[in-house]
Amino acid sequence: MAHMGCKKYVMCPMCKGAGKSASRATETTSLSIQHENANSSQVAKTQFVEVYSGTSDDLRFPTLSDSNKYPKDDSTVIYGDYVSMESDCVETQEEFASPHEALKRAMHSLKQDQWQSSVSALTKLMHISRIQPELLDSNMPRIYRTLCSLLRNTRPHVVRTACHIAMELYKTVQCTQRPEFDELASMLLLKSTHTNKGIRNDAQRALDSMVSHLPPATCIRILTNEHSASHKNPLIRATISRLLYNIINIIGVECLLSNSNLKDLRRKIFTMCAKFLLDGNNETRNDAKKTLKAMMSHPNFDSLFYQDVDSKIISSVEKQLVSLK
Repeated sequence: MAHMGCKKYVMCPMCKGAGKSASRATETTSLSIQHENANSSQVAKTQFVEVYSGTSDDLRFPTLSDSNKYPKDDSTVIYGDYVSMESDCVETQEEFASPHEALKRAMHSLKQDQWQSSVSALTKLMHISRIQPELLDSNMPRIYRTLCSLLRNTRPHVVRTACHIAMELYKTVQCTQRPEFDELASMLLLKSTHTNKGIRNDAQRALDSMVSHLPPATCIRILTNEHSASHKNPLIRATISRLLYNIINIIGVECLLSNSNLKDLRRKIFTMCAKFLLDGNNETRNDAKKTLKAMMSHPNFDSLFYQDVDSKIISSVEKQLVSLK
């Protein structure tokens, strides 16, 4: 009798064949994630433009209430490699069956002012922000102050965890209440120059999350304060220059230069980039050149730039501007 060939499968006695289905599900999930990441940059650019599609008198920025209409995305530019700290304090699903109770316990732990309890409490709060971010609104000043305290900690693991939590809260809660928000942003800028590569990259990622998910006007105010262009640390100036370029990519050149309501933001960006053209740091100059070159493609750039920037600054960078055209 001729031998009939057939495919033979050996079933695992432990999983009873479930492993095969799980593998296929994993492959499907992986392909879905890759597809979402490929389109994340485009979502970031269109989100801001679509919000401005109304009349010029009805000017507003994307907020948490827009989350259903405008899906959130990762930062436009991801800085450095990152290893998640979240696995150090993973909560079970049962513990978050009642977010209100979990919030109450976490806030009580923050009052102890000990870094161990603070890290655990903030990680719980980060999980709550993904479920019901509105629960954290009234507690954000205290949460931001605790994050600033952890960023001052001498333990690298603690500082990196604080950076990761800040990155998540910028994405979910999107609180910009002052002065706590300003203090946290300043601390992250300082940590973005840390000698520890892990801390430096994590702080940069948190700042990327800030400019991607918070109102551009608020981010530009933080990045273009009176001390930014003349900051003594060249790495901070380089970070600011890079983030300004990211903001331009998110807003879009057409929206920035065509909307009359963005005159103040435009003036700050123009002035800061012009000053950075003369910076001693090569990275700072290069990012400023990329920002200005992107805006030069707009037909109204020359008239707006010479109108918004001080004549003394323009005269000092005239040669650099000509070389960019």
